[in-house]
Amino acid sequence: MLNIRNLCVAVCLSLTVVGVASAQSANQTFDVNVPVSLSITAPSTSVALTHDQSNNNQNFASQQWSVAGNNGTGVTVSFATATPFVHTTNNAYKADARLALTLGTTTGSTFTVTTATDTSNFIGNDNSAAVAADSTGPGTAQMNLAVSFITGNFNSLAAGTYRTIVTGTIAAK
Repeated sequence: MLNIRNLCVAVCLSLTVVGVASAQSANQTFDVNVPVSLSITAPSTSVALTHDQSNNNQNFASQQWSVAGNNGTGVTVSFATATPFVHTTNNAYKADARLALTLGTTTGSTFTVTTATDTSNFIGNDNSAAVAADSTGPGTAQMNLAVSFITGNFNSLAAGTYRTIVTGTIAAK
């Protein structure tokens, strides 16, 4: 025979068994999409010097360009002139341009200069000078670009201003 106390124990045990739960879990994924970012910055828009009237090449102070790229396989950086130095009022007068590239401070990836120097040769129909570097992965670099005006014979240069423009380009590999 069931008495009230036994009935209460049976009901209480029954309620306890029903109240037991197993562990559960859930998860959520968080992704960040990092877009490719490439940048190249020239130090200033114009650099000038006055020829020293010798037959020596005229060397501009080295210019520091900043480059950055986060492409996983690296970047290629190039600097080039489209023309030699050309007289600004009479394009029949020209002088060759020489570029020289060295690395400054770098962070992240390894950067390597792949073409250190080049000189235009307008008489030989080579109007451009180009230098280049590349990296193996994401990183930043300061690139030192030296530009020279190849004088030849000073007395064969027409008086006036000669100009060339260097264009820097960065591209993902």
